[in-house]
Amino acid sequence: MAPTSIPPSKRQRVEHEDPAPPLPPLPPLPPLPPLPPLPPPPAEEDEEHSNGLPAPPGSPPPPPPPEPSLDVAENADIVPPPPPSLPPPPPPPAAGEEDEDAEDDLDIQDAEYWTRLAQPSSSSGPSGTAASSSKGPATTAGGVTPAKNSKSALYLDTINRAVLDFDFEKLCSVSLSNINVYACLVCGKYFQGRGRNSFAYLHSIDTSHHVFMNLATSQTYILPDNYAVPEESQAALQDINYLLNPTFDTKTLATLDEKEAYDLSGTAYSPGFVGLNNVGKNDYVNVVVQALVHVRPLRDFFLQQHEAQAGTSELVARFGALVRKIWNPRAFKPQVSPHEFLQQVAQVSHNRFKITEQADPVEFLGWLLNRLHADLASPGGKGAKRKRTAVGVETIISRCFQGVVQVESQPLEKVEKHEDNAAVAAQAASLANGAGPTGGQVDSNGRACFDPAGKVERKDSPFFLLSMDLPTPPPVLGTDGDDESASLVPQVTIGQLLAKYDGTSLHASHARLSKYQLRRLPPFLVLHFRRFTKNSLGQTERNPTLVNFPTTNLDVSRYAPLLPAADAMDTDSPVAHAYDLVANVVYDATPGTVNENAAWKSHVHTSPANRKQNAPKWFAIHDLIVDPIDPHMIFLAESHLQIWQKRSSNPP
Repeated sequence: MAPTSIPPSKRQRVEHEDPAPPLPPLPPLPPLPPLPPLPPPPAEEDEEHSNGLPAPPGSPPPPPPPEPSLDVAENADIVPPPPPSLPPPPPPPAAGEEDEDAEDDLDIQDAEYWTRLAQPSSSSGPSGTAASSSKGPATTAGGVTPAKNSKSALYLDTINRAVLDFDFEKLCSVSLSNINVYACLVCGKYFQGRGRNSFAYLHSIDTSHHVFMNLATSQTYILPDNYAVPEESQAALQDINYLLNPTFDTKTLATLDEKEAYDLSGTAYSPGFVGLNNVGKNDYVNVVVQALVHVRPLRDFFLQQHEAQAGTSELVARFGALVRKIWNPRAFKPQVSPHEFLQQVAQVSHNRFKITEQADPVEFLGWLLNRLHADLASPGGKGAKRKRTAVGVETIISRCFQGVVQVESQPLEKVEKHEDNAAVAAQAASLANGAGPTGGQVDSNGRACFDPAGKVERKDSPFFLLSMDLPTPPPVLGTDGDDESASLVPQVTIGQLLAKYDGTSLHASHARLSKYQLRRLPPFLVLHFRRFTKNSLGQTERNPTLVNFPTTNLDVSRYAPLLPAADAMDTDSPVAHAYDLVANVVYDATPGTVNENAAWKSHVHTSPANRKQNAPKWFAIHDLIVDPIDPHMIFLAESHLQIWQKRSSNPP
């Protein structure tokens, strides 16, 4: 078999082929044409795209440069092309417009300015709102012109009005000093001083509370920078200044009884009909204050701050401040704390009336009226000198409450000596406790009378209140087996009690036999019903007898005729001695007990200008609780103290 020939591979064929001939040389390139001249620089509006950055996509290409004219092209090497045309400058502003535009530019600042300005006060909370309220320019060294006093306004938005309470005594919460005291308007606490190392200064650094008010001058300061808030920013603090020192003008007094007010939370309340805080056991003080602040002449006297004209005692000043707070139409809350007044009462009375112990409201009212009268009559007097000066001096207290009663008295006959010393002591004790007359002081019918052989003393005695004795209730009710009679409560009319001053009935008290007759009635008559007495064992007993009385048109002269010479000018008037009820203080306790669950309450009413169209609204106030009450239900409570206003009397 013949051998098969293998064809050569591609590499073998290439290796045995002849090399290719060299390529011929390339011809030379023709010279390039000269480049066209560069286009002129772009206009000002395209400057933002001429920094080497490409034009945004979609923008049209720039237009070709205009061809220069023949003259310009020939002299292009000598004369540069003219600059592009610019718009003419605007006319100069008027003389008045330039200042206004400058002030507008100063009030508008960029975000960087406000950020830099707020950096020092970043720890005190948000301040942008208060800063924007500052006005007026002030040029700085860096050329920036911030708003004038903007730094002082940055902290005003940190004030917390909900915690502000100026009712308590103005004492530093650290040193308990009353000198140079400031109130922190952020937390409501009191601190002394505002200089370096003072308690207010240290408080501002520790807590970042910066707004403080001087409680004596009402001036507000920023601490620890220690500068006063400027006058243009004081408008934001007017409500706080009014809360600290309320003021009343004649127009405000005229509408004070007819308009409702709103507290900080928007709740409606009636000025003058707000609750008083019971700090301890001072409800007996609260009811007396509630009754006195509704005596209009007395109220207006203290609301207009007449007591400060001649300078008065601290007790008068604090009582006036309490009256103004009760009638404040712009209060932050519908209640007031009498803490400052109570502290002064305890100090002046030498702890006779304390916050932590109960007392009789009548005793406190008598002490308060006499003390206010003496202090107003003799502001600088002390002790016996003050009392002597007050005799015969007329004050707002005497003009409102002082009347005159004629008292005729005769000592009870002495006890005859007996061999039994115990019987003598018992009879003497009975006379001292008000036992009835004997011997010549009893007529043939067994009624008390003056002994013709004895001396009768007669004198006119001024009074601020009239006391009347309630009839003794039966010891046991329902002794006949009648269930209805067992549930009855003894009652008496106010006319029967006023008969004590008719000038004919005799009464034995303090070992004397006396009779009383009114000589002059005051514009405001204060009546006291003796509800608490002591028995032979020295224990206090409560008389539950109810007193029936009208709320209007009580004719006192019908039950207690005045002496003929008294009030001669008013005897022809049909309402010469007619009185309307102003306030009624009642006692409430568990039946059958003396002081179990005891509480004092006061009933007061509004005084509308037109009683025929708008009937007065009555309120029952017990400490902080103020509730409306039906006037026909007032006499159902155990009345203890009442204030009546004479209809024919003009405001003193």
